[in-house]
Amino acid sequence: MLSLLALAGCAEVPSSKSRATGAATAAAVDCGRIAGNGRTFYESNPTYKDPRDDDEDWSPTAPEAQGMDSTKLRTGLTKLGNNASLLSALVIRNDRLVAERYYHGSGAQRSNNVHSASKSILQALVRIAVAKGDVGSLDDPVADYLPEYFGKASPDKKKITIRHMLTMRSGLDWTEDSTEGQIEKTSNWVRAILGRELVSAPGTTYNYSSGNTHVVSAVLQKATGMSTCQFAHQYLFGPMGITAEHWGRDPQGVFSGGYNVYLTPREMAKFGLLYLHDGKWGGRQLVPRDAVRAAQARTARVDDVFAYSEGWWMQTVSERSMYFAWGFGGQFIHVIPSADIVLVTSENTSDSSINKEINPGEFIRDYLLPATAGPGP
Repeated sequence: MLSLLALAGCAEVPSSKSRATGAATAAAVDCGRIAGNGRTFYESNPTYKDPRDDDEDWSPTAPEAQGMDSTKLRTGLTKLGNNASLLSALVIRNDRLVAERYYHGSGAQRSNNVHSASKSILQALVRIAVAKGDVGSLDDPVADYLPEYFGKASPDKKKITIRHMLTMRSGLDWTEDSTEGQIEKTSNWVRAILGRELVSAPGTTYNYSSGNTHVVSAVLQKATGMSTCQFAHQYLFGPMGITAEHWGRDPQGVFSGGYNVYLTPREMAKFGLLYLHDGKWGGRQLVPRDAVRAAQARTARVDDVFAYSEGWWMQTVSERSMYFAWGFGGQFIHVIPSADIVLVTSENTSDSSINKEINPGEFIRDYLLPATAGPGP
């Protein structure tokens, strides 16, 4: 395990070198090279290495310089590390990376599957496409973009919109972590997903489905004339100096929508900072403000603790509202606007025998937020 580092990064004003690197990244990424094999819906979660050393994107600071108690923070991060599958924990406050720990042999350049945390990234991409005019509106029916799959569909099924898909209210039959096995046996996953029975009226019932977001990826590709991977690197990742090391793909070449995207913890942190800053990066409105507002607007109460918005989750801890990207097995990007904090964690999901998803709410409640009160007496 590495010692607690004091690093800092400025989301609003990246260096000219960082901006140039981002532009080069967008131009150089080979989505065909990093694509999955198109045979399995969920992959075996190997580890990749990001060849880029991004140390120059960050600069040093101490937690106390940002009004935080390093002792409380260190204690909490050490306790988190008792989880055998934890790979990283990063805390950013006031744009400064005040704590960065890697566990169990991991490191800053280790890129892992962020799983469903990429549903939040997909939300950003679709909102960018709307702002560009490639997609007319989130309230457009999916059938307008993928008519080949709706020829014999019922009138009600033709009412399913992009928004219904992003908010998990399509009404299509789906059992997460089960239906995927049926879908991957077919030759056309999008057709198979849209061919599922409509069990509730579109827009009425929340039901979490990675099938929904995969269809959204297909819509995005059809609307933009680019793969979701290419679009992401051109309009989102590239300007921030982010490059996915791997991205899943289906038999038709549709890049995975909301799963099987591989990023480093620092790249996850950059995405969190982007939303913390209302969609701005380097003074540029990279993601529309309405995307950030939608991420914080509840569309469904899931249970007594969590709510869902549009590709993002919501929770209140110690009377502070926060929203977060949540990926299977402990991939989290928490945005806490009232504390000016982004918290990122990643875990090993390649070994199911050790993976036990952390409860970041406990760490936030017991250590992170108390540390914002500053050093004790």
